[in-house]
Amino acid sequence: MSAPRAQTRTEKDLLGEKQVPADAYYGVQTARALENFQISGVLMNHYPEYVEAWAIVKLAAARANTAVGAMKPDRLAAIEKAYTAVMAGKYRDQFLVDWYQGGAGTSTNMNANEVFANVALELSGHKKGEYQYVEPHDDLNMSQSTNDSYPTAIKVAVILRNDKLIAELRQLVASFRKIGNQYLEIPKMGRTELQDAVPMTVGQEFHAFAASLESEIHLLQDAEKYLYAQNMGATAIGTGINVPKGYTERCATELAKLTKKLIVAVGAAGLRRVLRGAQQPGDQAVEDRE
Repeated sequence: MSAPRAQTRTEKDLLGEKQVPADAYYGVQTARALENFQISGVLMNHYPEYVEAWAIVKLAAARANTAVGAMKPDRLAAIEKAYTAVMAGKYRDQFLVDWYQGGAGTSTNMNANEVFANVALELSGHKKGEYQYVEPHDDLNMSQSTNDSYPTAIKVAVILRNDKLIAELRQLVASFRKIGNQYLEIPKMGRTELQDAVPMTVGQEFHAFAASLESEIHLLQDAEKYLYAQNMGATAIGTGINVPKGYTERCATELAKLTKKLIVAVGAAGLRRVLRGAQQPGDQAVEDRE
């Protein structure tokens, strides 16, 4: 008779050992956060694009670290597998940290690090928690701090959702234009300040709705550009400590490729290039220290 399967596995951090559910892809840091930060009930996975944003950030960082010689290629290969799985909609139920928490987003970052590490391990033929092969801190958080990965993930998530929002608004505009044309000759009384004003047509009213939304679309597109300056490479409180040479600009390039957006390293000059439209996704990003 085979021995019963263990219900937990032992993980440890600086506070000591802790039992984590054996089937969980998160680890000890996430387990502590689940106990400490039950605040809003709104979890990371409530917003799928937010989970996808973390996948993009972690893969971009891993590719950049590998390109500058800081990460071993076999570890990148394992992280690539985890990225593909999460982007395909798998493992979303493992991103469980509350949106509101102490620690400036550290628990969210560690939830991502631990899940991607354990998924990478399992898809590479290892067991969860065998961190000698892929480690949440040393590999998934390499050359990073919550201070840069967290705001970058939020920016990427908003960018991803903005595309969908604009697409929906364009459909609504098309519907308003269609109705406007259909009822262009139907008169009605225009109203201002809760009283009758001057005559207009129903069609004119719906074309006005469409024009208003078209203006909003332009504003959304313009506002998005200010999110293209990403924080990766800033690390702890913006010092850039422990970042290998070439990582910052390479990470921006990888983010641009993955998002198909004009991502640049943070800095006034880089943002000016984006606003002028001088840079294309995947172009070599230049780190700015202005």
